[in-house]
Amino acid sequence: MRKEAKLGQWKELYDVAIKIKELKPWEYLWDLDIITIVSSYEKEPYYCSIMGRGGECFAIGTYVGFDAINDFYKIVDNKDIPQEQLIRYQNNMMCFFGNRDDLTRKEYKVIKDLGLKFRGKNNWIYFEKFQKGYEPYILDEQQVVELTEVFKHLYMALKAINKGLKVDFEAGNTLLRRYDEETKLWINYETPTIIPQRKYRVPVLQDEILVARLNKQKIIDEKLEIDIAYLNSVINDKKYDKPIITRMCILADCRTEAILGCNILTPDDEDVDTIFNMLINYIMKIGKPKTIIVRDEYIQSLLSDICERINVGLKIKGRLKAIDTFIEAFSKRMSE
Repeated sequence: MRKEAKLGQWKELYDVAIKIKELKPWEYLWDLDIITIVSSYEKEPYYCSIMGRGGECFAIGTYVGFDAINDFYKIVDNKDIPQEQLIRYQNNMMCFFGNRDDLTRKEYKVIKDLGLKFRGKNNWIYFEKFQKGYEPYILDEQQVVELTEVFKHLYMALKAINKGLKVDFEAGNTLLRRYDEETKLWINYETPTIIPQRKYRVPVLQDEILVARLNKQKIIDEKLEIDIAYLNSVINDKKYDKPIITRMCILADCRTEAILGCNILTPDDEDVDTIFNMLINYIMKIGKPKTIIVRDEYIQSLLSDICERINVGLKIKGRLKAIDTFIEAFSKRMSE
């Protein structure tokens, strides 16, 4: 159950965020100049990206753990995936330095209750959590406390840069801040950025009888697309403590671009169950396609075992023509 942060907790976060803003880190750091903070009690690091040197979005992204920072690089390195589908890779806490019009009612109320006075463009500080399946939303208590701790260390790391600590970010290095057990002090130093490659869970279909039945189905000369796509719409459901982004599992024919199946998902639904059911139903009714095309490694991992066992090809292609065309038309109708 969601628990809102107390005003005193918000004050502590705003105090340190204002101090960071005064350092103007976007004047000397790019968004790929990552600052890494290793907590004395967390198993995986925090990664901070400073945005704004390009003069557009002024913000600080905080990525908790290896999976989150891998998703960050997925967005950075993306070449094919449509812009509106990149939200699936945003799993982080954001501190924005924006405009009054950018704030939600709840975000503005926090600032007002704290008695803070922000004026002008790129001066309004507010915070949002990006989480799979949900609309970006104001931080809860646990997130406020966690980000406050991270920002205190980020401030000290930025101060170290201002005092002369050199880091060759272009060479792939990071500024690492960690607690040294020997000296009992927090230390800052340059080190190579080493991030373990993300390993996706590969679900295994346990029903051997079903696998045998699938293998007996006729092979058809078809290529299919399948994806869990994000729609440009938000649902306010009292069951959830924040608005959810509409996600839809879609199966489409590559040749005709016909939509063969679609199901709306909630945050409670298991992606793998939805995809398995849609694909299995198609194969049992129509037959085994020669190839299935998916958008990324995540969807590939969900289907890799079943496709291998029934001898169906599996390929990744960031842009799915049939599905993306459908999503574009669907979103347009929703907005009318």
